[in-house]
Amino acid sequence: MIGFRYRFNITRLNNRNGRVDQWFAPADLFAMVKLTRVLAAELADDGCMDQELRSRLVLLAATLDEAIAEVSPARKRHGAIEQ
Repeated sequence: MIGFRYRFNITRLNNRNGRVDQWFAPADLFAMVKLTRVLAAELADDGCMDQELRSRLVLLAATLDEAIAEVSPARKRHGAIEQ
């Protein structure tokens, strides 16, 4: 690995009391996948990371884009998109 050693933590801000916690509900998985997609794309754009890892992150972001589109609420049966 070249450059920085990235580390991060995922927490959640409770809208009712403003406290930070790590409790998630099943429906939060969609937001977490979207967050993972954004992180993969942004980290892949960093020139301080080795090329192999950057390539894997680009592929991960693209694959997650497809998965997100597939489960999107705007998507109807048989691949038709609701307008």
